Amino acid sequence: MDEREVLIDRLAVLGENESTQTALFHQMAAARYGLGITDMRALSILLREGPQSAGDLMARLHVTSGAVTGVIDRLQDAGVARRETDRRDRRRVLVSVDTVGLAERENVYLSIGAAFSELYREYTHDQLTFLVQHFERAIAITQAQAALLAP
Repeated sequence: MDEREVLIDRLAVLGENESTQTALFHQMAAARYGLGITDMRALSILLREGPQSAGDLMARLHVTSGAVTGVIDRLQDAGVARRETDRRDRRRVLVSVDTVGLAERENVYLSIGAAFSELYREYTHDQLTFLVQHFERAIAITQAQAALLAP
């Protein structure tokens, strides 16, 4: 095996390990909130993109209508989300982050965010540019492969 093949094999092993460790971290973080992974994915969507309808969350999470109702109920029961009437269409209900409730909870992501920020400060501009490109392409590949698995 030449050096390039060795590096490619090493990247495959490291990528799998990093993915597993990330999944475990998210599982443990969700458990600290008394929630599951899908619940935390929904909360992440709400935080990044703002209020969503149950149907929007259902499509994004790839779950059934009954499952998304459970997700929303758990987020609301945990005090980190709330249902509210859409101001533009009063027949429609939106789910949004309860920022007060969320602020009252421990932010289990602060330490890992700080650790990665410290790591990224060690890299040059060119290295950071490469990493951004790599992650963008890796995410696109993963999304496409997940779509192939979706029912």
